[in-house]
Amino acid sequence: MTSDRTTLPPVRVETELKDRLRRYAESQERDVSWVIRKAIEEYLNRHEKG
Repeated sequence: MTSDRTTLPPVRVETELKDRLRRYAESQERDVSWVIRKAIEEYLNRHEKG
């Protein structure tokens, strides 16, 4: 069985943004990677329909 997931190259972010992502993820009881994937998906959905 194969996965439809892949890994993208690492992205550098400022320390403040990293801390904000971590705090938000903790408040939602999620991993930071889930928060990032969700944010990217929502952004693309909004802008691709434009």
